[in-house]
Amino acid sequence: MSKWLPFGLGGRQEPVKEEETASIEPVVHRSLALNVLYNQFKKEKKYRILDLGPALGGNVDFFSQFRCTIYIEDLYTTLSSFDYLSPEDGFSYDTVFSYLLPYVRKVRFDLILAWDLLNYLEREEFKHLMMHLGRYSRSGTLLFSLISTQNHIPETPCNFRILDDERIEYRFNSSVLKPCPKYGKSDFDTLMPNFRVCNSFLLRNGFREYLFLYE
Repeated sequence: MSKWLPFGLGGRQEPVKEEETASIEPVVHRSLALNVLYNQFKKEKKYRILDLGPALGGNVDFFSQFRCTIYIEDLYTTLSSFDYLSPEDGFSYDTVFSYLLPYVRKVRFDLILAWDLLNYLEREEFKHLMMHLGRYSRSGTLLFSLISTQNHIPETPCNFRILDDERIEYRFNSSVLKPCPKYGKSDFDTLMPNFRVCNSFLLRNGFREYLFLYE
């Protein structure tokens, strides 16, 4: 039976030259979007949070100060090791995401933490993931993402650990770089039509923080 790895994780784009590498030392940056979320979550209600990054104790501890239920799925790692059947066998992006993120229909998330995952998706992957997440969103759901503004990004996503309501530690997993898709507003209008940008903060570290609102 044929195997098919449609995901951009498969390394379709060759990494840049070996000498063009980045430091993998962890660094700490201020997060304006995180501060917005912190003030939002101080309200007295129960929240459901979906974290699409690795399970990090610091992040769980940060959100545990609020009344919330946290769902965690390290989507990049899962997709990297997942064997896809070929399209001829009936597998599609929709079935892939339904299989890997199989939440019951009654679940509606208040916050989705995408971190820098979207930088590692090709356009069709991006679009179908957003369509799938939309099924578990409600009017007012927030999606937090870090979109790179650089020409190159590390070949694998960073790990982001929340230190407090204003600071995030970036821990890079590779010093090898690859081309960055540099997604922007025109792409968002096409790839995530049910979400709109409600906050955008340009950071000095080559990322732009986004808070997208589901309508």
